[in-house]
Amino acid sequence: MIIMNRNTSPLKPLSEEQIIKVVQNTNYNQYPDQERQRFIDIYAKAYDLNPAEIEVANGSDEWIQKVIMTLGQNGVMTLNPDFVMYKVYTEQVLPEMLTVDCESDFSFDFVKVVQAIKEQKPSLFLISNPHNPTGVMFKTEELQLLADTMAEVDGYLVLDECYIDFAVDYERPQGDNIVLLRTLSKVYGMAGLRIGLAIAQGDTFIRINSINHPYPLNSLSLNLASELFSDQEKLAEYKNYQFESKRQLEKALAQVEDLITIKPSLANYIFTYGDFAVDLAEFLIGKGFLPRTYDTPILKNTARYSIIRLDDYPALNQAIIEWKDKH
Repeated sequence: MIIMNRNTSPLKPLSEEQIIKVVQNTNYNQYPDQERQRFIDIYAKAYDLNPAEIEVANGSDEWIQKVIMTLGQNGVMTLNPDFVMYKVYTEQVLPEMLTVDCESDFSFDFVKVVQAIKEQKPSLFLISNPHNPTGVMFKTEELQLLADTMAEVDGYLVLDECYIDFAVDYERPQGDNIVLLRTLSKVYGMAGLRIGLAIAQGDTFIRINSINHPYPLNSLSLNLASELFSDQEKLAEYKNYQFESKRQLEKALAQVEDLITIKPSLANYIFTYGDFAVDLAEFLIGKGFLPRTYDTPILKNTARYSIIRLDDYPALNQAIIEWKDKH
């Protein structure tokens, strides 16, 4: 089965030689103080960030859990739909998660979002940008409105930028109540190493780090992550492979855009909906491709497809054409 439901990279980013070198040079008999700081410095340089405002954790999932525990005491709000783990981690510590439903085309009315914040006064708002599952990139003015409105109710805004490397750079909202979350699980192909980053300033940074472990990541994961950034030319080639896969995925699904609705995506996946969206997904499962379908009512007529190896697109195209001929 060709996996299209997890939004991960179809290829590994490091060669066997690189991995062997890292393993041999990792002092796993010592605590990872230097390894942690080295990786943070490398990442900060790559993205022109202040390393003193970055911390790592066991995947961005751990950061989601931490920001909920440290900032969400008076309620957590998100969009519906958004990343399912926001709800899972919220309900570990609170009775429920507050949500604002999408419109019929899976867009969001930020006037309604602001109204909901003012009425319910959550202390934390979580939003993915690009959005999961639609792949849409929110506008700076929309996000700034969220940040300002959360500040009015003494709350915090978390921007989950898990897929940001597939998107266009943008002017981020300003405010000392903002947390950015990043990961090496997507464009960097290190989902199994569980490397997540949080970026924040001042008291917000102190609060989200108040429940940290002394050593949040192990030496080997940190050193493999640092090695990833050691050859910028090779890394660019690796990213470009995935960007080309995204273009091929767009072309493949465009063949049936008269039968399903396709959301323009700035992530490594494409979101589809409509009367025939699930029918196509189920047909492709029978052909050996596994897209993401959903049990939740708001997503019952939708399916999402993430990028695959370039060599797999001829078979995917053939399967899609076969489905189209039946309709």
